[in-house]
Amino acid sequence: MAVAHVHVRSWQQGYRGLVAQDYLDGLRPEDMATRYAFETMDLRGPYTLVAVGRDAIHGHITIGRSRDDHPIDSGEVWSLYVDPLYWGTGVSHALIAAGCDRLSRAGHDAALLWVFSANMRARRFYERTGWTTDGLQRTDAFAGTSLQQVRYVTRLGRQT
Repeated sequence: MAVAHVHVRSWQQGYRGLVAQDYLDGLRPEDMATRYAFETMDLRGPYTLVAVGRDAIHGHITIGRSRDDHPIDSGEVWSLYVDPLYWGTGVSHALIAAGCDRLSRAGHDAALLWVFSANMRARRFYERTGWTTDGLQRTDAFAGTSLQQVRYVTRLGRQT
């Protein structure tokens, strides 16, 4: 449940102005708690890594095999969320590095992820850590609103 609480707080702060406010206000950790996989070490995914400090969950990353058609066998960052209290402290960098390392050890040469096109904070973070957009976009519906997403890719086997 602690991971789900971080997930909700991250969405409510990070997606303010992007996703309908009534949807964000209605998010409940109990509804998010089924999204994580802690009990398996299967690196094909989903697999969730958690950042913990001083007995509190600071963030989490869920990784696995890419769910997209991609020219090479790639991994995917399915989600990356950090408690807003710990934004800017290096938690995101540690999680993305650990996630990419796990994907590389699982035999993937590249990784991809999807991010809301309008989420400039997240896009700047990914670009600073070596991810680039490959030009693919998709539209997904969240709370009755269509939101554009853009795909980012990175080569694995390097430091982030």
